[in-house]
Amino acid sequence: VRAAAAPGMDGGCESLVDLKDDFLGLSSRWTARSGAPDEYDMEKQYDASTAASSSSMLGQDSLKVVQRPVIVDADEYHMKQLPLSGDMCIFDINLHDGVAARQNVERYYAMCKEKLGLHVTTSCFTTWRKSKKTNGHAKVIPVHPADTEAVRVFFFDDNLEWGGHEESSGICNLRDSSTGEFVNFAEGENGFKRDRAARHTVIYHSDHYRTVLVKANILDAMEDTEYFSSIVERFSSPGEKFLIFMDVNSTIVCNDTIQGKDLGSTLLSTMFEFVNLRPREGFDFVFDDSPSIRIEKPENLKSLVKRITAHSHEAYGSFWTEDRCWQLFAALADLGEVTWSGSEDNFDLDDCQTLFKEYLISLGRAISKDGIAPSWFTVFDKLKGEHSVHLNSFGVDTRKVILATVPDELQALQVTVNYELWDARDVQKFEGQFQN
Repeated sequence: VRAAAAPGMDGGCESLVDLKDDFLGLSSRWTARSGAPDEYDMEKQYDASTAASSSSMLGQDSLKVVQRPVIVDADEYHMKQLPLSGDMCIFDINLHDGVAARQNVERYYAMCKEKLGLHVTTSCFTTWRKSKKTNGHAKVIPVHPADTEAVRVFFFDDNLEWGGHEESSGICNLRDSSTGEFVNFAEGENGFKRDRAARHTVIYHSDHYRTVLVKANILDAMEDTEYFSSIVERFSSPGEKFLIFMDVNSTIVCNDTIQGKDLGSTLLSTMFEFVNLRPREGFDFVFDDSPSIRIEKPENLKSLVKRITAHSHEAYGSFWTEDRCWQLFAALADLGEVTWSGSEDNFDLDDCQTLFKEYLISLGRAISKDGIAPSWFTVFDKLKGEHSVHLNSFGVDTRKVILATVPDELQALQVTVNYELWDARDVQKFEGQFQN
C-alpha cells in the first residue's frame, strides 16, 4: 500500500480512490489466506490516523479495517474450536480428563506464555465443585522449573488457601508443565515461603519454580493504584518474562459497586467478607426480626448477613448501614472469636470501625461505576506488549474487564477448560454473554 501510494513509482496510484481500490484488493487477498501471521495484520499496518484521514476525503464509502479474531493454531496446542455463533473464536482444552490432560498442561503453558497481551481462560467450575473444591481440580496454573527458562508465573486470586496439597481445600491447581504433576505449595515445600504486601495481602513464592501466589485483597487493590505493579516488581528479577493469571471477582472487580451501593455500603459489605467468626460452639442466632439461623462452623460476616436476610432481597439491600453492621458485629463477638482474613489475631469492633474510617477516606477517589480497581489498569499498561496476562475465572465476569481494557476484544484469546463437562446453567450463561 505504501508503495502504491508513492508518486512516480511503478504501479503507483494517482488518487486516493485508486489507493482505496488497491488497499481493498490487497486486504481481501490477504485475509483469504489461512494462518496469516500477526505481524502482517492489516489492522496493524493501517493505523487509525491514516484511516480517519482517508475517511474524511473518501466520504461515506470510505474503507473500513475489518477486525479479525486473534490467530491461534488449535492443533498445535491440542485445542478444539467451539461451534458458537458470532465473530468470537473460542477454543476448548482438556486439562482435567485422563492422561491427555497432563500432557496438555505443557501445551497450555506454551500457549499462555507465547500469546502476549490480554487473554481469557474460563475454568471448569463443575469439576471443582464435584471434587469438593479441592486444589487438584481447581484452576490449572502451569509453572516450570526455574532452571529451564526465565519465566515467572504470578497467580492473583482472593480465594487462595494455604494448605497447599492436591487434596487440600483451595482454588489453585498448580501443575509442573513438564510433567503434569501437582506442585505442593505449602510453606516449606518446593521452596515456597510466606510473605505479605499492602495491608492485608498474603503471598507465597518460590524461586524453585519462579512462582508467586497472591491471595489478593480487593480493598488493597482499590486503595493503591500501584498494588499489582508493586507486587510484580518486588517478586521478579531483571530479564524475566511474566506470565500472569488474574482472577476477576473480588480480585480486580468490586461487585458491590456494580450493584449500585454507595461508598459506605460498598465498603461495609466488602469488609464483612474479610471478617471471620469462629463460634465456640454451635448456636441458634436471631438478629432483629429476622428468622433464626444456625451457626456451627467458621463463616465470614457477609455470608452470615446473606443468611440472616435470605427471606427478603430488600432486607439484604437495606442492611448495609453503619448502625446495623456495628450492632451485628457486637452481638456475634460475644459468641465466638472474630478475626480478619489471613490473621489469627483478635479483631474487635474498635479495630473494624477504625479500619472503616481509614478506607472511607482512601477509597473515596478509587471507586468507579464499573467496580474495576484502578490498579488493574496500571499493571496492564506496564505489561502489555511484552508480557502475557490471562484472566482466569469460573464465571462470566471477564468480558466486562476485556471491554474496559483493550480496544478490540477479538484480539483476546478465549479458552474454555473441559467445556463438555460444564453443567447446562454455566453453558447458557457463557454463551449468552456473546449474543449481545
